[in-house]
Amino acid sequence: MKLIVLSGFLGSGKTSVLMPLAREIVNSFEGGDQGKLVIIENEIGQVGVDNVFTEGGGYTSKELFNGCVCCSILGDLMDCLVDIEKNENPSWVILETTGLARPADLADGLWAYYDDDMNITTCVVIDASRWMKLVKADRLNELVFDQISDANYVFINKTDLIGSDQLEAVKEDVAGRTEGRVYTMSATADPDGTNKVCREMIEEILSWE
Repeated sequence: MKLIVLSGFLGSGKTSVLMPLAREIVNSFEGGDQGKLVIIENEIGQVGVDNVFTEGGGYTSKELFNGCVCCSILGDLMDCLVDIEKNENPSWVILETTGLARPADLADGLWAYYDDDMNITTCVVIDASRWMKLVKADRLNELVFDQISDANYVFINKTDLIGSDQLEAVKEDVAGRTEGRVYTMSATADPDGTNKVCREMIEEILSWE
């Protein structure tokens, strides 16, 4: 079972990336079998607003509420994954975290539970138009730096909202803070480009096996 942890600070556009990512995973199945992907959504609060977007998309959707998955409900996530693996046996699981999650900490917790026997990929989405402001924001910058530092992939999203010079500055800053592969995209303005990026990531994950 391959797990993609999809993270990113509030407003980065995670859900806009989630849907093309899910579609590209489904398209990668031989025979178009849509029963092999499960999406887990972790929303702080009681209502999973993102569920509106995922229902009817050919994916199984699970929800984990009342806390950030990397801290207060990590045990619930593990129980959920065990249940999913036992009852649905998917090839892929996408976990869309809250904007406050630290994906590397989450991955470490899961690897400890599964004795490293799990294919976990961390992908962090950032908002290109707000990145430089977040970098300079006390307390918030530590969180966003932690989110991207150990990520396998960083998606610089919303590139259509800034000019080319600012984008180059964002790319340079991000590249200096992460060892992961960095992509640029605009999930809403350039869906074809976003699909291509998601497809490349999926193909690379598959090549690791």
